[in-house]
Amino acid sequence: MEILEIILPVLVMVILGMACRKGKLLTQSGIDNMKTLVTNIMLPVAIFHALATAEYSKETGILVLIMFVMLVISFGIGFLLKPFMEETYRKYLPFMVCVYEGGMMAYPLYTSLCGSENLSQIAVLDIAGLLFGFSIYMGLLGQTENGEKFNIKNLLFSALKTPAFVASVLGIIAGLSGVISRLIEGPLGGTYLSVENILTVSVSSIILLTVGYSIELTPELIKPCIKTIIMRVCLQAVMMAGVLLAVKYFVGSSRLLNLAVIMYMSSPATFSLQTFLKKKESSAYASTTNSLYCIVSILVYMAAAVFSLQ
Repeated sequence: MEILEIILPVLVMVILGMACRKGKLLTQSGIDNMKTLVTNIMLPVAIFHALATAEYSKETGILVLIMFVMLVISFGIGFLLKPFMEETYRKYLPFMVCVYEGGMMAYPLYTSLCGSENLSQIAVLDIAGLLFGFSIYMGLLGQTENGEKFNIKNLLFSALKTPAFVASVLGIIAGLSGVISRLIEGPLGGTYLSVENILTVSVSSIILLTVGYSIELTPELIKPCIKTIIMRVCLQAVMMAGVLLAVKYFVGSSRLLNLAVIMYMSSPATFSLQTFLKKKESSAYASTTNSLYCIVSILVYMAAAVFSLQ
Protein backbone atom coordinates (compact mmCIF):
# COMPACT_ATOMS: atom_id res chain seq x y z
CA MET A 1 0.00 0.00 0.00
CA GLU A 2 2.89 2.38 0.73
CA ILE A 3 4.12 2.21 -2.84
CA LEU A 4 0.61 3.06 -4.07
CA GLU A 5 0.58 6.13 -1.85
CA ILE A 6 3.80 7.27 -3.53
CA ILE A 7 3.09 6.35 -7.15
CA LEU A 8 -0.67 6.91 -7.43
CA PRO A 9 -0.58 10.74 -7.06
CA VAL A 10 2.10 10.87 -9.78
CA LEU A 11 0.04 8.64 -12.07
CA VAL A 12 -3.15 10.62 -11.43
CA MET A 13 -1.55 13.93 -12.48
CA VAL A 14 0.12 12.36 -15.53
CA ILE A 15 -3.15 10.73 -16.62
CA LEU A 16 -4.99 14.01 -16.01
CA GLY A 17 -2.52 15.72 -18.33
CA MET A 18 -3.18 13.09 -21.00
CA ALA A 19 -6.93 13.54 -20.53
CA CYS A 20 -6.60 17.32 -20.89
CA ARG A 21 -4.93 16.84 -24.27
CA LYS A 22 -7.40 14.21 -25.48
CA GLY A 23 -10.39 16.23 -24.31
CA LYS A 24 -8.86 19.51 -25.54
CA LEU A 25 -9.34 21.04 -22.10
CA LEU A 26 -5.93 22.68 -22.44
CA THR A 27 -4.15 24.03 -25.50
CA GLN A 28 -0.45 23.81 -26.28
CA SER A 29 -0.28 27.56 -25.67
CA GLY A 30 -1.72 27.06 -22.18
CA ILE A 31 0.83 24.33 -21.44
CA ASP A 32 3.66 26.58 -22.65
CA ASN A 33 2.45 29.33 -20.31
CA MET A 34 2.47 26.84 -17.42
CA LYS A 35 6.04 25.89 -18.29
CA THR A 36 7.05 29.56 -18.24
CA LEU A 37 5.43 30.04 -14.83
CA VAL A 38 7.21 27.00 -13.40
CA THR A 39 10.68 27.70 -14.83
CA ASN A 40 10.73 31.42 -14.03
CA ILE A 41 9.01 31.61 -10.64
CA MET A 42 7.81 28.46 -8.87
CA LEU A 43 10.76 26.13 -9.45
CA PRO A 44 13.45 28.73 -8.58
CA VAL A 45 11.67 29.49 -5.30
CA ALA A 46 11.49 25.78 -4.43
CA ILE A 47 15.18 25.28 -5.29
CA PHE A 48 16.27 28.30 -3.27
CA HIS A 49 14.35 27.16 -0.19
CA ALA A 50 15.64 23.57 -0.41
CA LEU A 51 19.28 24.66 -0.65
CA ALA A 52 18.95 27.53 1.83
CA THR A 53 17.64 25.18 4.52
CA ALA A 54 20.04 22.28 3.83
CA GLU A 55 22.78 21.32 6.29
CA TYR A 56 26.36 21.68 5.05
CA SER A 57 29.56 20.03 6.28
CA LYS A 58 32.89 18.74 4.97
CA GLU A 59 31.25 15.42 4.08
CA THR A 60 28.53 17.31 2.22
CA GLY A 61 31.14 19.02 0.05
CA ILE A 62 32.81 15.70 -0.78
CA LEU A 63 29.49 14.07 -1.67
CA VAL A 64 28.52 17.01 -3.88
CA LEU A 65 31.88 16.83 -5.66
CA ILE A 66 31.55 13.06 -6.22
CA MET A 67 28.05 13.45 -7.65
CA PHE A 68 29.04 16.43 -9.81
CA VAL A 69 31.97 14.55 -11.35
CA MET A 70 29.70 11.56 -11.98
CA LEU A 71 27.11 13.78 -13.68
CA VAL A 72 29.72 15.32 -15.98
CA ILE A 73 31.03 11.86 -16.91
CA SER A 74 27.59 10.35 -17.54
CA PHE A 75 26.54 13.40 -19.56
CA GLY A 76 29.69 13.07 -21.68
CA ILE A 77 29.09 9.35 -22.24
CA GLY A 78 25.58 10.28 -23.40
CA PHE A 79 27.13 12.09 -26.36
CA LEU A 80 29.17 8.98 -27.22
CA LEU A 81 25.94 6.93 -27.25
CA LYS A 82 24.19 9.21 -29.76
CA PRO A 83 25.03 7.04 -32.83
CA PHE A 84 22.90 4.25 -31.33
CA MET A 85 19.76 6.42 -31.35
CA GLU A 86 17.43 7.29 -34.24
CA GLU A 87 18.27 10.57 -35.96
CA THR A 88 15.07 12.34 -34.81
CA TYR A 89 15.85 11.92 -31.10
CA ARG A 90 19.66 11.57 -31.21
CA LYS A 91 20.43 15.11 -30.05
CA TYR A 92 18.35 14.63 -26.88
CA LEU A 93 19.94 11.35 -25.76
CA PRO A 94 22.68 12.87 -23.53
CA PHE A 95 19.98 14.74 -21.62
CA MET A 96 17.84 11.62 -21.19
CA VAL A 97 20.59 9.39 -19.74
CA CYS A 98 21.79 11.97 -17.20
CA VAL A 99 20.42 13.81 -14.09
CA TYR A 100 17.66 12.54 -11.78
CA GLU A 101 14.13 13.25 -10.63
CA GLY A 102 14.65 13.69 -6.91
CA GLY A 103 11.61 15.52 -5.59
CA MET A 104 8.81 13.59 -7.27
CA MET A 105 10.31 10.10 -7.43
CA ALA A 106 13.52 9.42 -5.46
CA TYR A 107 12.59 11.46 -2.34
CA PRO A 108 9.20 9.82 -1.63
CA LEU A 109 10.49 6.32 -2.41
CA TYR A 110 13.49 6.79 -0.10
CA THR A 111 11.32 8.31 2.64
CA SER A 112 9.00 5.31 2.49
CA LEU A 113 12.00 3.01 2.81
CA CYS A 114 14.14 4.82 5.39
CA GLY A 115 11.87 7.39 7.04
CA SER A 116 11.49 11.15 6.61
CA GLU A 117 14.00 11.78 9.42
CA ASN A 118 16.74 10.51 7.08
CA LEU A 119 15.72 12.56 4.04
CA SER A 120 18.86 14.68 4.33
CA GLN A 121 20.88 11.67 3.16
CA ILE A 122 19.35 11.87 -0.32
CA ALA A 123 18.86 15.65 -0.35
CA VAL A 124 22.64 16.14 -0.17
CA LEU A 125 23.07 14.07 -3.35
CA ASP A 126 20.58 16.30 -5.12
CA ILE A 127 22.63 19.47 -4.55
CA ALA A 128 25.05 18.50 -7.32
CA GLY A 129 22.10 17.62 -9.54
CA LEU A 130 20.60 21.07 -9.06
CA LEU A 131 23.88 22.87 -9.73
CA PHE A 132 24.74 20.79 -12.79
CA GLY A 133 21.17 20.54 -14.01
CA PHE A 134 20.45 24.24 -14.09
CA SER A 135 23.81 25.36 -15.46
CA ILE A 136 25.60 23.12 -17.97
CA TYR A 137 22.69 20.72 -18.55
CA MET A 138 19.84 23.17 -19.13
CA GLY A 139 22.15 25.63 -20.91
CA LEU A 140 23.16 23.04 -23.48
CA LEU A 141 19.57 21.83 -23.72
CA GLY A 142 18.47 25.33 -24.66
CA GLN A 143 21.16 25.54 -27.35
CA THR A 144 20.17 22.10 -28.65
CA GLU A 145 16.45 22.93 -28.70
CA ASN A 146 17.11 26.17 -30.59
CA GLY A 147 19.44 24.49 -33.07
CA GLU A 148 22.46 26.49 -31.90
CA LYS A 149 26.07 25.27 -32.00
CA PHE A 150 27.89 24.67 -28.72
CA ASN A 151 29.27 27.95 -27.41
CA ILE A 152 30.89 28.23 -23.96
CA LYS A 153 30.32 31.98 -23.76
CA ASN A 154 26.64 31.63 -24.61
CA LEU A 155 26.39 28.72 -22.17
CA LEU A 156 27.76 30.88 -19.36
CA PHE A 157 25.42 33.77 -20.11
CA SER A 158 22.52 31.34 -20.47
CA ALA A 159 23.22 29.93 -16.97
CA LEU A 160 23.44 33.40 -15.47
CA LYS A 161 20.08 34.26 -17.04
CA THR A 162 18.42 31.03 -15.89
CA PRO A 163 16.33 31.73 -12.75
CA ALA A 164 16.78 28.18 -11.44
CA PHE A 165 20.58 28.39 -11.61
CA VAL A 166 20.63 31.81 -9.94
CA ALA A 167 18.32 30.40 -7.26
CA SER A 168 20.71 27.44 -6.77
CA VAL A 169 23.72 29.71 -6.22
CA LEU A 170 21.82 32.07 -3.91
CA GLY A 171 20.34 29.11 -2.04
CA ILE A 172 23.77 27.62 -1.31
CA ILE A 173 25.07 31.02 -0.15
CA ALA A 174 22.04 31.41 2.11
CA GLY A 175 22.48 27.85 3.38
CA LEU A 176 26.14 28.33 4.22
CA SER A 177 25.42 31.62 5.98
CA GLY A 178 22.40 30.20 7.81
CA VAL A 179 20.38 33.36 7.15
CA ILE A 180 17.18 31.57 6.14
CA SER A 181 17.38 29.12 9.02
CA ARG A 182 17.64 32.04 11.44
CA LEU A 183 14.74 33.76 9.67
CA ILE A 184 12.56 30.68 10.05
CA GLU A 185 13.38 30.43 13.75
CA GLY A 186 12.51 34.12 14.27
CA PRO A 187 9.15 35.91 14.51
CA LEU A 188 8.85 36.18 10.71
CA GLY A 189 9.45 32.46 10.18
CA GLY A 190 5.78 31.62 9.81
CA THR A 191 5.27 34.40 7.27
CA TYR A 192 8.27 33.29 5.20
CA LEU A 193 7.14 29.66 5.16
CA SER A 194 3.58 30.65 4.20
CA VAL A 195 4.82 32.70 1.23
CA GLU A 196 7.23 29.96 0.17
CA ASN A 197 4.50 27.34 0.43
CA ILE A 198 1.92 29.26 -1.63
CA LEU A 199 4.51 29.81 -4.37
CA THR A 200 5.66 26.20 -4.57
CA VAL A 201 2.78 24.00 -3.43
CA SER A 202 1.57 23.38 -7.00
CA VAL A 203 4.92 23.07 -8.79
CA SER A 204 4.93 19.25 -8.77
CA SER A 205 1.34 19.04 -9.97
CA ILE A 206 1.93 21.45 -12.85
CA ILE A 207 5.12 19.70 -13.97
CA LEU A 208 3.41 16.29 -13.92
CA LEU A 209 0.44 17.74 -15.80
CA THR A 210 2.72 19.01 -18.57
CA VAL A 211 4.47 15.62 -18.65
CA GLY A 212 1.14 13.83 -19.11
CA TYR A 213 -0.03 16.33 -21.73
CA SER A 214 2.99 15.55 -23.90
CA ILE A 215 2.93 11.74 -23.63
CA GLU A 216 2.21 9.96 -26.90
CA LEU A 217 2.15 6.16 -26.68
CA THR A 218 2.51 5.68 -30.43
CA PRO A 219 4.31 2.69 -32.03
CA GLU A 220 6.95 4.91 -33.63
CA LEU A 221 7.76 6.50 -30.25
CA ILE A 222 7.83 3.35 -28.11
CA LYS A 223 10.95 1.91 -29.80
CA PRO A 224 13.26 4.93 -29.23
CA CYS A 225 11.89 5.34 -25.69
CA ILE A 226 12.63 1.70 -24.78
CA LYS A 227 16.08 1.98 -26.37
CA THR A 228 16.77 5.12 -24.31
CA ILE A 229 15.63 3.39 -21.12
CA ILE A 230 17.95 0.43 -21.75
CA MET A 231 20.92 2.73 -22.37
CA ARG A 232 20.13 4.79 -19.25
CA VAL A 233 19.81 1.65 -17.07
CA CYS A 234 23.16 0.28 -18.27
CA LEU A 235 24.96 3.62 -17.91
CA GLN A 236 23.49 4.40 -14.50
CA ALA A 237 24.30 0.92 -13.18
CA VAL A 238 27.99 1.56 -13.94
CA MET A 239 27.84 5.12 -12.56
CA MET A 240 26.10 3.90 -9.41
CA ALA A 241 28.82 1.34 -8.75
CA GLY A 242 31.43 4.08 -9.18
CA VAL A 243 29.66 6.46 -6.81
CA LEU A 244 29.19 3.78 -4.12
CA LEU A 245 32.89 2.94 -4.35
CA ALA A 246 33.92 6.62 -4.17
CA VAL A 247 31.59 7.25 -1.22
CA LYS A 248 33.02 4.24 0.63
CA TYR A 249 36.60 5.42 0.04
CA PHE A 250 36.26 9.19 0.60
CA VAL A 251 33.28 9.57 2.97
CA GLY A 252 32.58 6.24 4.59
CA SER A 253 29.53 4.32 3.50
CA SER A 254 26.51 3.44 5.61
CA ARG A 255 23.30 1.57 4.90
CA LEU A 256 21.23 4.78 4.76
CA LEU A 257 23.66 6.57 2.46
CA ASN A 258 24.05 3.56 0.16
CA LEU A 259 20.27 3.25 -0.17
CA ALA A 260 20.08 7.00 -0.88
CA VAL A 261 22.57 6.63 -3.75
CA ILE A 262 20.73 3.60 -5.13
CA MET A 263 17.25 5.16 -4.99
CA TYR A 264 18.42 8.53 -6.31
CA MET A 265 20.34 7.13 -9.27
CA SER A 266 17.50 4.73 -10.12
CA SER A 267 15.04 7.55 -10.74
CA PRO A 268 14.18 8.87 -14.21
CA ALA A 269 15.65 12.02 -15.74
CA THR A 270 14.29 15.14 -14.08
CA PHE A 271 10.67 15.90 -14.92
CA SER A 272 11.72 19.57 -14.96
CA LEU A 273 13.35 18.78 -18.29
CA GLN A 274 9.86 18.79 -19.72
CA THR A 275 9.29 22.44 -18.85
CA PHE A 276 12.37 23.51 -20.84
CA LEU A 277 11.35 21.72 -24.05
CA LYS A 278 9.28 23.66 -26.56
CA LYS A 279 9.09 21.36 -29.59
CA LYS A 280 6.25 18.85 -29.70
CA GLU A 281 8.35 15.86 -30.81
CA SER A 282 11.00 16.41 -28.13
CA SER A 283 8.35 16.89 -25.43
CA ALA A 284 6.60 13.66 -26.43
CA TYR A 285 9.87 11.71 -26.46
CA ALA A 286 11.06 13.02 -23.09
CA SER A 287 7.69 12.66 -21.35
CA THR A 288 7.05 9.14 -22.60
CA THR A 289 10.57 7.95 -21.74
CA ASN A 290 10.49 9.41 -18.22
CA SER A 291 7.04 8.03 -17.53
CA LEU A 292 8.02 4.52 -18.62
CA TYR A 293 11.27 4.77 -16.64
CA CYS A 294 9.24 5.11 -13.44
CA ILE A 295 8.71 1.34 -13.73
CA VAL A 296 12.47 0.88 -13.28
CA SER A 297 12.41 3.09 -10.17
CA ILE A 298 9.57 1.06 -8.67
CA LEU A 299 11.31 -2.27 -9.35
CA VAL A 300 14.52 -1.00 -7.70
CA TYR A 301 12.47 0.24 -4.72
CA MET A 302 10.83 -3.17 -4.33
CA ALA A 303 14.19 -4.95 -4.49
CA ALA A 304 15.69 -2.51 -1.95
CA ALA A 305 12.69 -3.02 0.35
CA VAL A 306 13.10 -6.81 0.24
CA PHE A 307 16.85 -6.50 0.84
CA SER A 308 16.31 -4.15 3.79
CA LEU A 309 13.98 -6.60 5.49
CA GLN A 310 16.56 -9.40 5.44
